This record gives sequence, structure tokens and C-alpha cells, in this order.
Amino acid sequence: MTDAAELPPGLEPHLASHGKVSYIAIPARDPITSGVFYEAVFGWTLSPLEDERVWYTLGPRDSQRVPFSDTDSGLVGAFVADRGATSDGVLFQIYVDDLEAVMLEVHARDLEVVDEPHTEDGITAARFRDPGGNVIGVWTAAGA
Repeated sequence: MTDAAELPPGLEPHLASHGKVSYIAIPARDPITSGVFYEAVFGWTLSPLEDERVWYTLGPRDSQRVPFSDTDSGLVGAFVADRGATSDGVLFQIYVDDLEAVMLEVHARDLEVVDEPHTEDGITAARFRDPGGNVIGVWTAAGA
């Protein structure tokens, strides 16, 4: 880990851990809609509109870039309109406590389910397209 004294202002030490994913730019057709979805379903925190520019967001929240953080895991990033959605590129998986509740939200928002929940090797997983068109996975321990 980098010495905290060497870190730029505003960078939390837990984000500067070797090998840890700490920032992700998520393609979004409408960054605000995508941000609201992740905030409602996964508890991520969207940066308020009045936030000033900080190094990891590359700008304040607007219709082209909506910064977010998942403070429990230390992940930060932004929903961005300048990147195209993909289903064949990086697939990230989000652990959830209640897969059924997440899938109810997915269906309620009329999002495309790519793989219905299925159990294999001790986990139950599903994949769907988020509001930005990205395929993401969610999983929980089987029987949870």
C-alpha cells in the first residue's frame, strides 16, 4: 500500500491498495437513470449535484457523468455517457444479500434479464442489463 503521506488530497488510503479494484467507469445511456438504479438497488451513494470537482470523479454530477461511491467496499467511479455499453467486455459481479429482491427491482424497472437466477457450485447467480445496457451479474450464497 502507498504511504498515506504520498496520496493526493481527497484520496482515501483504502483506495490505494495494490491489486484492488478501486475505480470503475460504467457506461450509461443516461447516467442519472443508471445512478438512481444502482443507488436504489445496491445502496451506492451518488455524489450530490453541488459537489466540486475532485480528482477521482473528473467533474461534478451532470447528465454526462454521475460520480458514485460504495463506501463499504471503497469502490468509487462514475456512470458515464461517453462510453458504449458492452455485453462482451468486462463483466462485474455484485454480491447481494437478497437475490430475489434485486430481481424484483430488475423486473419492476422492465430491464432485460440475460440469465434467470440459477444455482451452481454453491452460489445462486443471475445476469441482467442495467439501465445503461451493460450486462452485470449478481450473486449470493445458494439457499440465502
